[in-house]
Amino acid sequence: MRVAALMDRPTTTSASAQRGFTLIELMVTLALVAIMMMLAAPNFTAFQRNSELTTTANNFLATLSAARAEAMKRQLRTFVIPADGSNWSSGWVSFVDVNSNVSTTALSSDSGDIILSRVDGLPSSVVIDTTSATSFVHSGVRYAMFNGSGFMTLIGGGFPSGGAHSLDFTSGTGQTRRVLASSAGRIRVCKPTDAGCSVSAGF
Repeated sequence: MRVAALMDRPTTTSASAQRGFTLIELMVTLALVAIMMMLAAPNFTAFQRNSELTTTANNFLATLSAARAEAMKRQLRTFVIPADGSNWSSGWVSFVDVNSNVSTTALSSDSGDIILSRVDGLPSSVVIDTTSATSFVHSGVRYAMFNGSGFMTLIGGGFPSGGAHSLDFTSGTGQTRRVLASSAGRIRVCKPTDAGCSVSAGF
């Protein structure tokens, strides 16, 4: 009888086990989360812009490298030109000049050419500096051309002035990535503050 009475006795839980969050505690927690997000937002924005900058510069580098490799493979001229024909900020397109009819007055691909890759536009946070005389511009026309030997040359023959060209990509955070390409076909990306990251450095 005593055992049965104990089993029938209702169980109770402590008040602390039933206690949840109060309204004040919840508001304080939300306020702390909001402050942490506000502090993290600028760092995340800077990280995102630097990531877009690096990706864009590496994309241009990869485009030049692929165009050079294709030129040697096919023993034909390959080109990398602005997507709109004049402005690198519009993106770029690379192609094989199969019928060898590209000229400074007709700098574009036609139906007989082979398109290798195309980039239309850049992230809004990335700006290209084209004020330099060595920013892949020749006699007022912007392009990079590789011959069948893998050398970066001019459409009319010869090599680009200075033997190398570069293109600077800048982000809103003040960071810059420079893509360098020499007449011999050496191509790399670096920071302008790095040693040897200049057209005249003979990289």
